[in-house]
Amino acid sequence: MGLSVDKIHRAVIAGDDARGRVSSPYYPRNFAGITMWAETLAGLRRQLLKLRRGWRIGSTGNYETAYSSERQLAFAVVSGDSYTGIDGARDPKLTRRRGPKTKERVRRNAVFGQLALDLELPRALDGLPADEACSTWFLVLHPEDDMVRVELSLPVQVGDDGLVGDWIERILIPPVPVTGAVAPIERNEDDDDGEDPMVTRPA
Repeated sequence: MGLSVDKIHRAVIAGDDARGRVSSPYYPRNFAGITMWAETLAGLRRQLLKLRRGWRIGSTGNYETAYSSERQLAFAVVSGDSYTGIDGARDPKLTRRRGPKTKERVRRNAVFGQLALDLELPRALDGLPADEACSTWFLVLHPEDDMVRVELSLPVQVGDDGLVGDWIERILIPPVPVTGAVAPIERNEDDDDGEDPMVTRPA
């Protein structure tokens, strides 16, 4: 997919370094999580765009990604629960309820492979913005006291509770050693549920 463990780790470290600079009490409580998300995504974009292989910045509908039309892939950065990055008793779930834009992209993932097999993919993607005419993978992060656990996974369903917890594929990435990390808080979509989430820290 054009990524390596080193590129993913560099993106997460960039996010955590920026988080550390805004973790004093002078900043709003949720700013460290927002910064962690924004700088991790920016770091991922930098790593991919440096490759000069068709990677672009996507932001249709305020849904922030890095994407490649050639590979028909997009990457978004999200926060996962304590089952992120491990082969645990169950698959991880994302920690925020998802809005309509995320649900639309996840539904597209579910049918993407079947449409490709049926050779109907070009028709199904006709008229979509370039950054949506692709499958959307999640770079899922979960902070602990001394590390950030990481995986790169392809969601296939949003549950009745509004949380993503079903995956077509999960690629477990070695954790990134850091201290005092926080969960990334993504920017709300224009048509999202309007929540004002606060920083979530490990128990």
